[in-house]
Amino acid sequence: MTVRFTTYNLLDLFGAETAEARQHYETIAGVIRALDADVLAVQEILAPDAATAAGRLRGLADDVGMRCEVPGSPGPAGPPGSGPGSEAAVAFGGHGYHVGLMWREGIEPVPGSLRCYGGRDFWHGLALVTLDVGGTRIRHGSFHATPFSPGLRADQNERLVAAVTRPAGEPPVLVGADWNTECADRIPDGQAWKLYEPADPFTDVEWFADLIYQCQWDYDERGRRRHRADRRPGDVLWAGGLHDVAAVTGAGWQPTTGHHPADSYGQHGIRRRIDAIRVTGPLVPAMRAHRVHDTEQTRAASDHLPVTVEYLPAAVRG
Repeated sequence: MTVRFTTYNLLDLFGAETAEARQHYETIAGVIRALDADVLAVQEILAPDAATAAGRLRGLADDVGMRCEVPGSPGPAGPPGSGPGSEAAVAFGGHGYHVGLMWREGIEPVPGSLRCYGGRDFWHGLALVTLDVGGTRIRHGSFHATPFSPGLRADQNERLVAAVTRPAGEPPVLVGADWNTECADRIPDGQAWKLYEPADPFTDVEWFADLIYQCQWDYDERGRRRHRADRRPGDVLWAGGLHDVAAVTGAGWQPTTGHHPADSYGQHGIRRRIDAIRVTGPLVPAMRAHRVHDTEQTRAASDHLPVTVEYLPAAVRG
């Protein structure tokens, strides 16, 4: 049996208390039900405090028929469930935007496995939970990188790699995220390696100020500015052992942003693939499929399209 893991940026969910915001919520919930994921990583749960963020994730999980509660570790001599109470799998970020995880009935979270890194660690946050998927324990994560400062993005990606690969002995991990950066993964090409994603989405775009958050630039001998995608944050991920499943499975390139009127880059004709799921090495041979959900409903619901991968737990290396 394969497991479907989806990542989805929900576009300012719970950002207001209006009829329009309520309709947005219903549309998002409808998309999630249609995705029929086994495990779902979400970004942009908005809330003013951690308790409200947890409550909102619980409410969303209830409305779409999923779960998000992780029991605490059992006591030293007590039976399972005898330890501290359960917690919602949400990481409270430092800028009002929070990330979380949900899973379907029948998948069991390992008690005490919830790890949440919030605003003290990352611009937004990282949530990690170990789930028992049919007898195999796999960690699943949700992450949201900073939309600003490629330098900070690269630095925090180093911290992310450390958080998901250390200490040794932890189960392998998948991380679904809005990475806010271009992929820098390389794939074999005969005796050489080439970029999985060689095209630069910014090449033919006239310079505008927001490109400082996505590009490197310099000047030619006549003082004219030249710019290109800053792939340093993506290269940190690949070099650190987090592999983009689209590259691993050989999926065709497909953008996840640029379709929505709220996307400032899309307004300039830029289409980017910044939503992806990355996995540690032992999960690479287990990956079976990759899909971007591009429908009329998903285009209307958010400025990000959901991405789903399928993996076979029995094929996890080691």
